[in-house]
Amino acid sequence: MATRAFHIKTLSAATATVAALSLAHAAQAQDLAGAQVTVAGYCCTSPPGAATQVTNALTQTVGPGTEFPTGSFTSLTSGLAPLPVAIDVGTAYIELNYSAGGAATAGGFNGFVFSFANAPAITGATLDPASTYAPAVTFSGNQVFVNEAGLNIGANSMAMIDLTTAGTPTPPVPEPETFALLLAGLGVLGMRARWRG
Repeated sequence: MATRAFHIKTLSAATATVAALSLAHAAQAQDLAGAQVTVAGYCCTSPPGAATQVTNALTQTVGPGTEFPTGSFTSLTSGLAPLPVAIDVGTAYIELNYSAGGAATAGGFNGFVFSFANAPAITGATLDPASTYAPAVTFSGNQVFVNEAGLNIGANSMAMIDLTTAGTPTPPVPEPETFALLLAGLGVLGMRARWRG
């Protein structure tokens, strides 16, 4: 009976070690939740700037739900109307959903600029393969540029931009004694299985 208690105790220690490593991994994670994001549409030269801003600029806090529902963006320039789009900014992505289609004016840049504040540094922005149309995606500092210049965007089109940040965790390396305890627990489990077999 004492031997069995030892096995259970060792197994519990190994389980606790794995749980502690998982919690440490989760604690390191940093994403865009709670960051401020400002978005505006720009056309038709590159780089986008104040002189080329063609829609109102809106700011929201990144959280659950769609931050910028369809109808949020209005034109500041006569003759240029934004296509109806809903934009969701998540903890590690930007998703654009067009309810109606149209042709985006050609030029150096025609699309949206996302500027993040109170956020970890953005280290990557890539178009997700699940996207149904393909804007050009770039980033600089804490800005993400979604360039749709010259594209024909169909109704119900979606683009998903995957973001990585400086706080994206890497798996933690266990301390030597933690790793030894984990190996000991696994070894005891192996011996126990062998004794039963």
